[in-house]
Amino acid sequence: MRGSAASDGSVWSRLPHELGDAVRPRIPEIARACVDAIAAEIPEYSRSFGHGPQRAVAIEQARRGIERDVDRVGTPAMWQSDRLAEFRGHGREAFHNGLSREAVQAAVRVSSRVTWRWIADIAREAGLSGDVLYGAAEGMFADVETSMAAVAEGYRAAEAAVAGTGERHRRLLHALLGGRIPAEVDSLIAASGLPVPERVAAVAFRALPGAPEFPPGLLPEHVPADPAGDPPAALTPAPDVDLAGLGGLPPGWTVAVGPLVPPSEAPESFRIARRAADLAARGLLDAPGPVIWCRDHVTTLLLLADEFLLAQLASTTLEPLSGLSGRRREQLAETLLALVRTRGSAPELGRLLDLHPQTVRARLKKLAELFGDRLDDPAERLRLELALLAERALPDQG
Repeated sequence: MRGSAASDGSVWSRLPHELGDAVRPRIPEIARACVDAIAAEIPEYSRSFGHGPQRAVAIEQARRGIERDVDRVGTPAMWQSDRLAEFRGHGREAFHNGLSREAVQAAVRVSSRVTWRWIADIAREAGLSGDVLYGAAEGMFADVETSMAAVAEGYRAAEAAVAGTGERHRRLLHALLGGRIPAEVDSLIAASGLPVPERVAAVAFRALPGAPEFPPGLLPEHVPADPAGDPPAALTPAPDVDLAGLGGLPPGWTVAVGPLVPPSEAPESFRIARRAADLAARGLLDAPGPVIWCRDHVTTLLLLADEFLLAQLASTTLEPLSGLSGRRREQLAETLLALVRTRGSAPELGRLLDLHPQTVRARLKKLAELFGDRLDDPAERLRLELALLAERALPDQG
């Protein structure tokens, strides 16, 4: 449908090139003035536009927008679809950044008012006629109307998309974690609007009784997530980026991130993530914060994949140590682990364990008495190392 004359740029096309030539060198100043006025007059923008990187981004966006409008001066009338698409984008961005629609529309009005004052002053300085000023004013005021309408359209579209996207994302999440048939998963991916990832990492959430609700805004909206679901889970193709906000989880919450796998193997990634969360709850996995990265605990997760067999391995393989007292057993186990790992000499092991070589020699002699030729057999040394690691992973088995 064809818009008004103003909306397709015909007003600007009738203005002389001299106006554009006079305004163009001043565009950076105008852009800064627009952003300063928005920060001063609209509380929702005050903090983000007042200083820092967001202010610089806003100034650059304003500069490009003013430059685009000035480029219309003296050019043949054209549809302004790109311009309106940009303002629809501003509306969507405002919604996703938690701004109100009224705030972003007010920003359009403030920016247009400031720009018009600058253009009017520059036109007078350049000696341009009153007709040029009136034409510029007509173009500016028409642009405000179409720009605000485009902002509202983009904002409403973002609202509607999120209202339906959450449920589509949850259905996709549970389909992938449940190992549904490929055709069903493909249709859900298409409905979700998400690109098909080559690999995904499953995320398992765990909340202690009495923990606060999962805070909003910690996960990007494009991440299929259901922290309060059954099971509480999420999926992401870029965990390092998408999960960066989870460091702000409140006390009582733990998150385990499974390995990156093809989407068809998402159930396995989730199984490992849940296992990691369970082990952490039992104090068997150490993590510096609320987020447990399974990639950092592969050895422990592998060792603890079957705790019964692991306990059997530890008890049978380390049986020669069973008759020793607690402290003596601990000392010999420490030396045995260093020995099977390094095959080092007494001086080397002394440096590694911070012990006198003579102390190490005494321990090695006792270990030779207890384990004999097993210390020279590579397969037995591997069993001993696994058993000793198992004993550390499952301290109650020692």
